[in-house]
Amino acid sequence: MAFKRKSKVSAEIPSASMADIAFLLLVFFMTTTIFNVEKGIKLVLPAEGPSLKVKQTHIITVEVAEDGSIYLRSVDGVKSIPSKNLLKDELERRLAKDSELALIFDVSEKADYEMMIDVFDEIKRANFQRIALKIR
Repeated sequence: MAFKRKSKVSAEIPSASMADIAFLLLVFFMTTTIFNVEKGIKLVLPAEGPSLKVKQTHIITVEVAEDGSIYLRSVDGVKSIPSKNLLKDELERRLAKDSELALIFDVSEKADYEMMIDVFDEIKRANFQRIALKIR
């Protein structure tokens, strides 16, 4: 008695509808993905008008170096701040002495972005109203 052999099943994946499947996956992920919208830093910019001259004695500069170190520069000299947590106390102390104090925020281009945001938050927590951003 002779047995009939079954034909072998091909192990290939049909590629005729591959483009359709890729397109459907693309549409699916585009419609179901939620994008985070960056909120950025909220700044209230002054109205357009004449620039104000501020005396050097009423200016303090907060510098963030590329290695993340923080410095306070004023007419009294340069003071190193060991951590960003101590910055708020130092700024509040100086603002209590001089209510007309203006602050210049100077950040190195190579400084860490997170460090810049943290230092800026500490400046805002110290209730500084007169802040200038130094652009290089």
